[in-house]
Amino acid sequence: MCLLLLPCAQAHAQAVPTVTLPGITIRPYATDQLDVGGFAQSAPTPMGTGARGARLRNGVRMNIHQQVEIGAIWDFGPAPNGPMRLFEGQVSYVGLKHFVFTAGVFKPSFGLESMQAQGDTIFVERASISTVTRNLAAGIERQAVQAETYGRRYHLALSATAGTAGPGQDGNQRGMAFRLVGLPVRTHSLLVHLGFSGEWAFRPAAISGSDPAVSLSDSPEINPGTVSKYLHTGRLYADSAGAFGVEAAVAWKRLLFQGEGYDILVNSHMPTAGGQLRFHGWYGDLAYTLNGRPRAWKGRSAAFSSPTCDRAQHVACNGYGVLEVAARYSQVDLHSGAVHGGNQKIAALAVNWWPTDIVRVTLEYEYGQVTASTSAERFEGIMSLFQVKF
Repeated sequence: MCLLLLPCAQAHAQAVPTVTLPGITIRPYATDQLDVGGFAQSAPTPMGTGARGARLRNGVRMNIHQQVEIGAIWDFGPAPNGPMRLFEGQVSYVGLKHFVFTAGVFKPSFGLESMQAQGDTIFVERASISTVTRNLAAGIERQAVQAETYGRRYHLALSATAGTAGPGQDGNQRGMAFRLVGLPVRTHSLLVHLGFSGEWAFRPAAISGSDPAVSLSDSPEINPGTVSKYLHTGRLYADSAGAFGVEAAVAWKRLLFQGEGYDILVNSHMPTAGGQLRFHGWYGDLAYTLNGRPRAWKGRSAAFSSPTCDRAQHVACNGYGVLEVAARYSQVDLHSGAVHGGNQKIAALAVNWWPTDIVRVTLEYEYGQVTASTSAERFEGIMSLFQVKF
């Protein structure tokens, strides 16, 4: 039996202490991020610069007799002034090979970028279309039950969802989500990923004394805590709403391409909506691992992990750490009928560096524009990310 607070496996400089008892393994969890940066140029509205603890998620995950997994993680951010809340409080049965059954507060399977752990995403923030869509009936901190099956070349999940945990007015929401992914090609040097995701809120959240409604919004893909959500529809009174889309990725040696496209449907009863509102968006990423082992596909999440060292070193791989460069273009159009939520286009470049297994540093540049019905916001931003994740 391992001793409390001592690594149980072969020790290395970045080993994370694990508690092992007879039949029980307890592993600490942390994703702590400091974002520093902002918008060097923006017009006509100054967006500003700043620093914040974007994510401060800490807790434990436990495995009992290889049959049951338990997650208990609290989100202390964003800091300062962010609402603290339960990030994960779930129980999963994993005793049946290739199947997982989960209930509680967790992230249901929906979309490729959404299912990458936040610390594994290629850029500081996900593309706006990923954030906008998943927040309808999936996303983090979601109260849900889910059944999923997965293997080396497939992933299938079906979820029934409610609102999010903690502060908010969406506890009475009811919806569902599904995701189907397959790998038609998987060889030593080439992997092709194809998938389809969908979600539907058949009973949108309703604030006391008001009609059910949904709201679609996001910051301009970096957020120093000083910027408004220029991409914003406001509250859309709706009978139901959902999103459906496709995802694709090609990993060839050290190069990874991934992209997604979604249509969003809102069945609105607002007089100005004309029945159904339709929005859409997409993104495409290119990432290249300069040094280290490239991103690996994980069947449980049907998404890609961070690059790792390609040899038995965990500090300063090859003497200077693991390096990755990346580029992204994204577009979201939230104009439909009388709703003018903005049409956003952003191009971004990033450099990621892992000096050790659990530490990441990112420098990202983006140039973008958000066009409303009568005006446009143009901006250039630089953001740095300092992260500890295990």
